[in-house]
Amino acid sequence: MSRVIHITPFEEITNINLNECISESPLKGFELPRGMFKKKDDIFGLDNWDTNHWELILNNRIISINRNFGYAMFYYYKGIPDDEWFISPGKEGQAVEFFPHFDDQHTSNHFNFKYFVDIFFLKAYTVYETIGHLLYKLYDLEINEDDPRDQVSFNSAIYKLKSKNHRLYKDLCKLKYSDDFKKGVDMRNDIAHNHPPYDIDSGVTKLKGGITTMGVGNYTTSKEIKETMIGFLRSIKVTFEVLEKHLPLS
Repeated sequence: MSRVIHITPFEEITNINLNECISESPLKGFELPRGMFKKKDDIFGLDNWDTNHWELILNNRIISINRNFGYAMFYYYKGIPDDEWFISPGKEGQAVEFFPHFDDQHTSNHFNFKYFVDIFFLKAYTVYETIGHLLYKLYDLEINEDDPRDQVSFNSAIYKLKSKNHRLYKDLCKLKYSDDFKKGVDMRNDIAHNHPPYDIDSGVTKLKGGITTMGVGNYTTSKEIKETMIGFLRSIKVTFEVLEKHLPLS
């Protein structure tokens, strides 16, 4: 017999203390340094006018990811008991029972948590892409119009900085290979392009030689997702520290 689960979208969201909910964010209280990407030799000021616009976008995106992190944490701390996300056999004799410690409230919390996790990771990477745009503008990095793969991005900006600001290039490369950055990007990519980590997958695996296996599935607990979110925020903070170190602030 199937059970009806009652979910309340955005439950109590208007009553939360967002300042408390972002207490674990490495970007809590962060302020974007003014003039970080400003050109000193912009005679007519048009380039810096454009840069100011992009810095505003960057600042708004930082505010947005902090806010969505806070909303996700609100539902996380309301309770999502998924450290043990399956038991076998189940409490009623079934082969496998998923989320054996969930009641309707926990399921609702999980539903809302996942919603804001999605927004967080999709928004968080836009911070890096916006930094890429600003680096292109600051250093007048060129795009090869004949190469459709040559696009403005954080990754391409780093590559092209090698001949423009080698020290910045080296430090940003180091950041790209940090665990915080890689885990954050991997989770963002899974959410955007692959199977979302917060849902149990089918458990079907295809091996070499045409062999197919069936298992319980893969799942990333809410605690692991929370740690990855904090790590990704930490990598963003480190990125700005690197930029402050190498860019001449006005």
